[in-house]
Amino acid sequence: MPSVDHLLSLTLDLPPSCIEFWPADEQYAVIGTYNLDTAQDGSQPIRQRRSGSLILLHVGNDEVEIVQTLSTPSAILDIHFGPPNIQSHYFGVATSTGSFSIYRLKDQRDKRTAVEPTKHPKIEHFKTTQFFPEDVLVTAFSWHPKGWSVGMTLSSGQVCLGHIDLDNGIDSTSSTGVVCHDLEAWTIAFSADGSGIYSGGDDSALRYVEVPTNYEYHQDLIAEPEYGLPRRMPWIDKKTHGAGVTAILPISSDAVGNLVLTGSYDDRIRLIQTSTVGRRSVLAESNLGGGVWRLKRLDPPSRNEAPPKESSEVIMLLASCMHAGARILKLRQDEESNWHFEVLAKFEKHKSMNYGSDCQSALNAQGQRTFLTTSFYDRLLCLWRY
Repeated sequence: MPSVDHLLSLTLDLPPSCIEFWPADEQYAVIGTYNLDTAQDGSQPIRQRRSGSLILLHVGNDEVEIVQTLSTPSAILDIHFGPPNIQSHYFGVATSTGSFSIYRLKDQRDKRTAVEPTKHPKIEHFKTTQFFPEDVLVTAFSWHPKGWSVGMTLSSGQVCLGHIDLDNGIDSTSSTGVVCHDLEAWTIAFSADGSGIYSGGDDSALRYVEVPTNYEYHQDLIAEPEYGLPRRMPWIDKKTHGAGVTAILPISSDAVGNLVLTGSYDDRIRLIQTSTVGRRSVLAESNLGGGVWRLKRLDPPSRNEAPPKESSEVIMLLASCMHAGARILKLRQDEESNWHFEVLAKFEKHKSMNYGSDCQSALNAQGQRTFLTTSFYDRLLCLWRY
């Protein structure tokens, strides 16, 4: 497999934890950072304080420009624009202090009334909802595919649902607990129709549960089930993964069951079939040489479209592999319906933990994608193409 070199690199002021391109204009990307300060207070035990920042980048040709750096009172663990098809200039932020924040990119480039229109959009804070105690970390979140509800995983092990009301300015601080892992919960994903929740945790468990019917916004989120389609019973799988489950990416669903990709601290990516009844089965797996922290699908559908009902024969993936850098993979199904992973390229210029990776959806004139990947302790940002 080829090892890809970088076109440029930058050293950031704080350790980067997550990154995502702006779907409305992929010349721009937002990075979240996570800084852990320790302070000795006389004879008192060492206190830890987490802070961070949001960094707006402009990516043009082979150049990356830091447009804006906005300091935040909490460290940032996850960023996602959305929800899908709704006000794409908003993005959510999971924080280290039990809160969920909404920011927006204010685009003044086309304002004719401005005396000197700004060259770039600007990050603005919109609102923060304190769902949980300040000593709880919101480790990851996922937008519900049908509205302004979010699924969140917590350092306490809980998996919760919360609602953000932008239209009426209502700041609801209530959340609904769904399940709880024995240790830290690291990752969450909704099923394609939004009726179910997958979660993974440090307890090596992959869990599934339906969105609870007592959730306040349940009727707005879940369509009436088709006649005769059985309800999916909640389940927990602690045997498949050899360490914590850190990434979940559903890729298809049908009446028989779902196909779900997972990443783990045990360095492996797996394709798992989660049938409506019966045990889960691993259809394919591959050792990527590092803990698989995040997974992103590179081929259609785009992030604004629903996944297909039937799986594609070839699926392209970007994996953030912690101490092993980033990987480009192909998942394919052969004529005998067997699935296989193939590593197409690896990017190994990062010398510390690769947590945040993303790429532009459009190809350049040479048919390549543009990638931005980060590493935590050396605070490195790299631009490369494949």
